[in-house]
Amino acid sequence: MIRLNFALRRAAHLSREEFQRYWREIHGPLVASVSRTLGMRRYLQSHSVDDPVYDGLRAARTGMHEPFDGIASVWWDTREALVEASSSPEGRKAGALLLEDERRFIDLAASPIWLSQEIAQINPMPENSIVATPQSSWIKFCYLLQPAPGMSVEDCHRTWNMDHGYLIRRRSGCTRFARYIQNHTLDDPLNQVLRDSREAPEPYAGLTEAWFDRNDLVQIAADPEGEGASAFQAFLEDEKRFIDFTRSSVWAAKERVFVDDSTS
Repeated sequence: MIRLNFALRRAAHLSREEFQRYWREIHGPLVASVSRTLGMRRYLQSHSVDDPVYDGLRAARTGMHEPFDGIASVWWDTREALVEASSSPEGRKAGALLLEDERRFIDLAASPIWLSQEIAQINPMPENSIVATPQSSWIKFCYLLQPAPGMSVEDCHRTWNMDHGYLIRRRSGCTRFARYIQNHTLDDPLNQVLRDSREAPEPYAGLTEAWFDRNDLVQIAADPEGEGASAFQAFLEDEKRFIDFTRSSVWAAKERVFVDDSTS
């Protein structure tokens, strides 16, 4: 599968609550209504939330910029399926309809959009079985990252996947990772097409997504000398090798699934 990520900042006239309500109640159903025309297999909204369990995570990474208001994620079977569906007359009409609506509530010039390849480091079966719905105790962390100074995107991806991914898998028991997905930004000309259509900024090098039961994190935080806290500190130290915190951001989110044909 290929995945589109759209990190959203709200239009200036909206509060975060107003933005997320419109996104959830108006735009989400609109996307779902044209999802088959556009060949989408899955469409998910990750809404940023305030939660003290992530305050320490952010504070430890000095200089991070403000969180986004959310991330939209869309999956297609293949790149070819994406291009074919969006290039048809019906697809172009559907795409124009969505873009017109985006302008009503999104600051497009401040909202990067890009394609990525998912690398599943921890992913229980069945796939997508863990969703951080608003009513659940699951919480999802979204971590948009850029390479450390002097490091290429390719080297960042390699270190993130091979070294950091292994470190997290090896210590996932004491840190209680339920699911952990790396999204590596693709070097694809379609990214420029997407950017030009919205006058969007440069994409990030990648997006980390990590799911936890919030109760587990509270227990780990309550024992700062414990194995879990020690492991999270090791993760932080390793991140310093390949991530520029001043050009990255992390926040907590709750998820809403509007389309899921990924198992059909």
